This record gives sequence, structure tokens and C-alpha cells, in this order.
Amino acid sequence: MKKKIVLAAAILFSVLSTSKVFAQSQFSDVNGTNLLNAGIGLGSYGLYGTGGVPLTASFEHGFSKNISAGIEAGLIQRKYVNSWKYSYFIFGVRGSYHFNEVLNVSNPKLDVYGGVGILYRHFKIKYTGDWDDYYGKSSSGDVTVDLHAGGRYMFSDNVGAFVELGYGISPLKLGLTLKF
Repeated sequence: MKKKIVLAAAILFSVLSTSKVFAQSQFSDVNGTNLLNAGIGLGSYGLYGTGGVPLTASFEHGFSKNISAGIEAGLIQRKYVNSWKYSYFIFGVRGSYHFNEVLNVSNPKLDVYGGVGILYRHFKIKYTGDWDDYYGKSSSGDVTVDLHAGGRYMFSDNVGAFVELGYGISPLKLGLTLKF
């Protein structure tokens, strides 16, 4: 499964990084721009202790000069002592305001943004060991508000990196940005 994900990401990266057809030259206007972020989180709001790396992805479409909106998702899983399995999943919608014009950012490769979203969070824990003959699982979910602030730097017209602080799956997210 991991090989298929890596292969799909490599193909998407190749197509988007070599194509100039979809490119826009700068972030002074996000209208009509699609932004795809994929990365990892450092730390987690849903998993305490060590281990487990949060995976995160978001997609936004520019609806006006400074406003974009879309979806985001995140997942983290961990097994403890081969008996406990813990999963934390988020999915939701989000909107961002791009502050380049307000902050007078002169670098056309830099995008500074912040926003809010609504997330559904799902927690699940499962025990399969032989502890007092107890086998069980429990799950719960709730809806919460997601606040985020971040920036992305484009290495080319279509490929860059992002860093984001927020509440979603992790307090700090890092990764790859594709712009098309």
C-alpha cells in the first residue's frame, strides 16, 4: 500500500512540476488557483506519548483574490505492546485568507495565509490482548473548530513547501505543496 501511495505521489509530482499550462506566476491573486498540501505533523492532539506520525493533506481552491476554501484530512495510528491499537482521524472543510497584499509581501514565491475550518474528529481504541480475558473496542467522535496559520514557498511555478501551525491533527505540519 505504501508503494502505491509513493508511486501516485511521484507521478503527480512529475506531471505538475513539468507542466507550465496550469501555473500562475505569483500569489498576489489566488483566484482560480488550486493548492494541494501533503505532509506530516510534528506532535499530535489525538495521540499522547511517543510514536505514530500524523499524516495530513488539504486541498483549497481560490474563489477570489485573497480567499480560498476546501477540505482537509489527517490520520495517525499507533499500536501499543501488540495489544492496543489507537487511531485518530480528522476530516473537514476549511477556508483561508491570503495576507500577501495586506502584509505587503514582495516575494512572489511566498504565500502567507491563515484561516478557520470545521472538523469532524474520530477516536478509536481497540484491545485484542489477553488481559483478564477482556477484548474490546471503543470509539467516539465530535465536531470542533480548526484554526490555522501558515506559509508556503514555491520552488517552481507548481511545486513548493509549506509549514502550518494550527489545531487540526497536529500543532505543526510540514510538507509538499502542489499548485495547479
